[in-house]
Amino acid sequence: MNRLIRVALTFCLVAGLTTAIPLTVFAADEPAPAFLQQAQNAVAQVLSKGSEQVELKDDILIAQNSLRNAEAEYKKNLGWSGKLDQKAEPTVRYLADIARLQASVLLARLGKQDQDKETARLNGLIATTKSKIKIFDDLVAQVKTLKKQSADQASQISSLNAKVASLNAELSAKGSAITSSDEKTTNLLKALDEQKKATATSEQRVAVLTQELEGLKQQTAQLQATGEQLAAEKRIKAFEAEAGKLGGIVKTTAAGLSVTFPRSQMLKTTGKSTTLTPAGTGTVAKLAELLKTYSEYRIKLRVHGFGQPSRHEDAAATDQMARFIREGLLNKGKLEQATVEALGVGSAEPAFPKNNVEGNRRVEIIFVKK
Repeated sequence: MNRLIRVALTFCLVAGLTTAIPLTVFAADEPAPAFLQQAQNAVAQVLSKGSEQVELKDDILIAQNSLRNAEAEYKKNLGWSGKLDQKAEPTVRYLADIARLQASVLLARLGKQDQDKETARLNGLIATTKSKIKIFDDLVAQVKTLKKQSADQASQISSLNAKVASLNAELSAKGSAITSSDEKTTNLLKALDEQKKATATSEQRVAVLTQELEGLKQQTAQLQATGEQLAAEKRIKAFEAEAGKLGGIVKTTAAGLSVTFPRSQMLKTTGKSTTLTPAGTGTVAKLAELLKTYSEYRIKLRVHGFGQPSRHEDAAATDQMARFIREGLLNKGKLEQATVEALGVGSAEPAFPKNNVEGNRRVEIIFVKK
């Protein structure tokens, strides 16, 4: 009987300790996935840069809500070990990508606003520089006038020299007028010296103005180069914004800007035929228009396969799908052959675990500068 009482007391003690000491390892011990951190960082950047922009308030709220949904889904699907359930990862990644994409679009809009302000500032500098050049041109005209006056004065000096010679001849002939002639000669020589000094001063001023002109030309060249660089950066941002509107998942890779679509969104395949879906037809039309607008880019098109039967998902089968999309894109946009490069990857590069077959079946569009 005593033994049974001791066993019961021991059982109660263990049960109490189990209740008092939680065994769960909280998800906070495990850092969030990189894609969720990227979305958090993107939304944080938007809040720091655009929180005072009234016209962006609704769009910022959408990005915040998408991020909250991704974080909620992430926390909801954390296992006892603090790791995300693999079945829930595509949903969390999708929600995080939506938040990051929305934030990227907002950052692009904010960047465009900054570029517009900088362009306006540069236009003001160009106008100021043009005004300075106008002032310089006026000074150059004044210098030309001074040079002409100097030439006229030199002519006058020559005339005075002739008169001096005539006076010297008269001095030889008329001894009585020597004193008067000497005074006139002295005055004339003094006038000649003053004219020489004035000419030297004019030449120095021309040299200074010439140096200022060279400086203004250099400033104008620098402003033009800066304007061209800003225009190029603005075009890249505009292209990235347009690519973001295609509806796929946008990433920046070492190869270039990448947009990925589910293969089922682009293609309808059976054992005997491959056709574009209505959404795929629309995406091809948008891609063709984008390549015509931004002709400095070309496309590397990669089709990925996964699952069974393997003969419908291997490199040869996905290569046929890639060529099918390529031909549709070339015909739609009337593009040159070299503009689109197509490759079937097969199942060699899965992006998700094996149980996510449809996630691995995807079409990847990589934009590369020519």
